[in-house]
Amino acid sequence: MEGNSLQERYQISGELTKKKLMKFLPFMIMTNLSNLLLVSVDGLVVGNFEGMDALSSVNVFYPIITVIGVLSAFISNGIATALSVSMGESDQKTLLRLKDASNKIMIVFAVLIGLVQIPITYILIKSYGLSYQMYTLTWQYAIGVLISMPFGLVSTIGVCQLQIVGKMKMLMVLAVIEGGVNLVMDLLFVGALKMGIAGAGYGTAIANVVRATTTVFYLYKKTDIYKTNGAKAEGRDVKKILTVGLPECTYSAMMALQNYLIIKIVLFAFGESGGVIRGVCSFAYSVAFVIISGIQGSMRPLAGILSGAEDWKGLGILIRQCIHIMVVLVGAMTALTLIFPELLYSIHGAKTIPEYGVMSLRIFSVHFVIKGVDSIYRLYFANRGKSKFSSTLTLVGSMTLPLFAYGLCMLFPNVWMWLSYLLSEIIIFAVSVLKYRRMRQEDNNVEDCLGELYMTVEPKDAIDASRRIRNYAGEKHVKKKLANITSLCMEEMVAYAAASQKNNDLNIQIVVRFFDDHSIFMMLDDGRCISLDADEGVQNLITNNYQLLKKVAKETKYQYLLDMNYTVFNLEDKKTAS
Repeated sequence: MEGNSLQERYQISGELTKKKLMKFLPFMIMTNLSNLLLVSVDGLVVGNFEGMDALSSVNVFYPIITVIGVLSAFISNGIATALSVSMGESDQKTLLRLKDASNKIMIVFAVLIGLVQIPITYILIKSYGLSYQMYTLTWQYAIGVLISMPFGLVSTIGVCQLQIVGKMKMLMVLAVIEGGVNLVMDLLFVGALKMGIAGAGYGTAIANVVRATTTVFYLYKKTDIYKTNGAKAEGRDVKKILTVGLPECTYSAMMALQNYLIIKIVLFAFGESGGVIRGVCSFAYSVAFVIISGIQGSMRPLAGILSGAEDWKGLGILIRQCIHIMVVLVGAMTALTLIFPELLYSIHGAKTIPEYGVMSLRIFSVHFVIKGVDSIYRLYFANRGKSKFSSTLTLVGSMTLPLFAYGLCMLFPNVWMWLSYLLSEIIIFAVSVLKYRRMRQEDNNVEDCLGELYMTVEPKDAIDASRRIRNYAGEKHVKKKLANITSLCMEEMVAYAAASQKNNDLNIQIVVRFFDDHSIFMMLDDGRCISLDADEGVQNLITNNYQLLKKVAKETKYQYLLDMNYTVFNLEDKKTAS
């Protein structure tokens, strides 16, 4: 009975990751609200100052932005995932090489975007078959936006880099600066100086230049993300970044192709007024994406650390926490869209809502929740190294959207084509859930591992928790001496965390893996930053217990990440090992 009671008492609770999510999420949402201002302000300003044709041309050009932005999504997500996982693995040499690779890749791809964007833009605008007036308006807007695209790549990479080092407040500040500059420039160029739709494009360019330069300056001065200590990137480092970025690249490419094909179908179904409907629907999704991206961005650094530590149970808890938050918040936003669709048209300056405009928006919005959940699974698979699966799933699922849209448009009234978004996301969701459950089952079978123990421990209960470790080791037939060393390690680690923070109100998450002749002890806690390496001259310990643990341990790793201590001890029964 005592063993069962201890087991129930110290089951991993996920309080630490929940606390971090709640800390990061408000800043990420505020950041994305500012980004929403940046993305949507052009349409809002030109719609109110220049009319519906100008608004339609902005939204006709939007798919071209997503096509060019595929490279930004590819590189930024590859860099972020590779760096965060490497931090979780606590491999400093690899991390420094990856930083150097990231810096070089950023420069190369910024130049590449500058070279390829003009022919891509010309081909895609030409393919729409627009009227002369709409064609001219679209190009007037395009010039300024094309100037901004290489700087946008730098900003996008910077966003991910700030996420993984936990600088959420600065993300918000940068987004406010960029959104504010864009709004002021648009009002100046379009409203005061009467530059027309071209002014909105130039406003975007200026805002992107300001954001990119400020981001680089802050990262260089206030973080070590650019510091490589002389390490040089190797081919495998570049390959790793490109490989882990592939799922998001595939997703972005499919989204870009989707947007291009959908706008052609919308123009076919609704005429050029379809650009207005599409624009309002895109704005509604942008509002939902504020929440979706906020949750995903808050989850990213935590998922990277847990994946690097192979803490699959902790990662599973994080996934469930994020899904619950996603359903509640995005569900509330969807409900507001269904109830007040006319409001979104009015703020775009639409005096007359196009035919089927309200119904189109309502049908379109029902896919927001499931799309948010799918984004969480996509990030999970990327962190688990399932890039090929995630890319294939995204390819198959996303390509069904224009097929559904065209089929629904042919078989039913045109307005029902918007249901294609929901049908496409359902396919991705169903396959993702099946794959996730299979992977969770496989995680329970660690090769050569006698047993894994996941615990949440409060400092005041360290002695009882230590007994839980010994009881569990006995159940798994682990050598008694090894069990005692491991449980002692836990007691001393928890005691130090409490002593360094001078309080017992800490969130401590522990993973223990037992093998024949050694054990792996991992601990995440939100105590004060510590150092275990006396050779670096930065050790400032309250007790000498860590010195003893270092001597007992075969290997010690430590990092301070996201305001958390991440410590790993490789413990062994030295008599058996010898």
